[in-house]
Amino acid sequence: MTLYGIGIVALVLGVISTLFLLLIVGTVPQNQDKELTERAEAAVAAIATATADDLTARPPLAAVDLADSTEFAVLVLDADGTPLSSTGVVDGRPPPIPSDVLARVDADGFTTATVAAGPVSLRVHVRPWQRPELDRSGYAVAAQTTGRIRTDRQGAVAVLVLSGVGSLLAAAVGIWLVAGRALRPLRQLTATVDEIGRSGDLGRRLPDVRGRRGDDVGRLTLGFNAMMSRLQEAHRWMAEALAAQQRFTADASHELRTPLTTVRSNVGFLRTHADAAEPDRAAALADIEAESARMSRLVDDLLTLARADSGQRLRMEPLDLGELAQQVCRQARTVHPDRQVHCAGAPVRVVGDDDALRRLLWILLDNAVGHTADGGTVWVAVTDRGGRAALQVSDDGPGIAPHLLERIFDRFFRADESRRHGGAGLGLAIARWIVWAHGGEITASNNTRGGASFVAELPSSNP
Repeated sequence: MTLYGIGIVALVLGVISTLFLLLIVGTVPQNQDKELTERAEAAVAAIATATADDLTARPPLAAVDLADSTEFAVLVLDADGTPLSSTGVVDGRPPPIPSDVLARVDADGFTTATVAAGPVSLRVHVRPWQRPELDRSGYAVAAQTTGRIRTDRQGAVAVLVLSGVGSLLAAAVGIWLVAGRALRPLRQLTATVDEIGRSGDLGRRLPDVRGRRGDDVGRLTLGFNAMMSRLQEAHRWMAEALAAQQRFTADASHELRTPLTTVRSNVGFLRTHADAAEPDRAAALADIEAESARMSRLVDDLLTLARADSGQRLRMEPLDLGELAQQVCRQARTVHPDRQVHCAGAPVRVVGDDDALRRLLWILLDNAVGHTADGGTVWVAVTDRGGRAALQVSDDGPGIAPHLLERIFDRFFRADESRRHGGAGLGLAIARWIVWAHGGEITASNNTRGGASFVAELPSSNP
């Protein structure tokens, strides 16, 4: 970036210097001719008031050497070109003015020309003078070496070179400092990324770039910090998911171990006691059948949760949640004749999966039945809550301990660990997934009768 900036500055300085040199080349000779004209005119004006003695030939006094000096010199010549006085000399004598130059003055009234005077070249401006009362005439000459132009040009080049070099150095320092300040956050970003790569610390952040939130570096800093926050959250979520998966696998293995042990024990009993009494054989077969059914339900539940984790899509279609609740309640009264199942299903339409919603109802009903005594009561209600369909299942059982309300929907969680022959603790986890898959939410609480109440709210499609 610094080299690129210096290149741009050098290009601009080169163009400006070239134009300036062209200007000098054109104006320096013009300025010299102008000054020579002014000095020649001044000499003619001085001669007009000079005495006769002033117009007599005399040797030059304290004259400048035009071969070594760029000063102006004034010569006064008589009519035949003989020097009368001179303020400059070349090789100790007044510089000679060629006769053809004087002839042009006689023809044109004045002339400006470059003449050779020994080892030096002079630029001269010649004008005639006359003193009729003295019967005298001649020429006034203003002269200066042409080295003046070369000297002025060399001075201009020196000034341009020095100013150009100074400008380039100043530009280099300024661009370096500005680029360094602009790229400092990028270096910090690189160092931070390297440190994160070595340490794995996703909590690191770039320092806030004050006053630069609107430029590219500021937006890059904010974007990087936001990305790191998302990575940290994703890493935390993955760690929790991995831990949950490990717990899930351990819990599933534990749940399957008990029925498998029971089945193996009873099979071993039947194999080693072929002559066992009929009641013992019937009890062993009953245990095998019950544990096999339990394992089958557990495997079905695990398969359902595995499909839920993989993003299984449900078959959504319009249906009446109230009518579906009435049908499940009629079946529940047949399956659980020792419970009183009351149902109040208002006609509330939702868009959902019929099989999944039926399973949701059965899970909540079975959970309520499992926590009530013989003759207990279960209430099922479907209501419309202003664009939300509310499915509520309540019972008159012992309710849920307050400290367990947050964990009731966790997988393999059982509020009563002593009920080893109950479910595996997956039903409510499946119920929560079904509700989430329908875009709703489910909550658990205790009702005024002391029992538990589960409320699942789903988006309603009622007009």
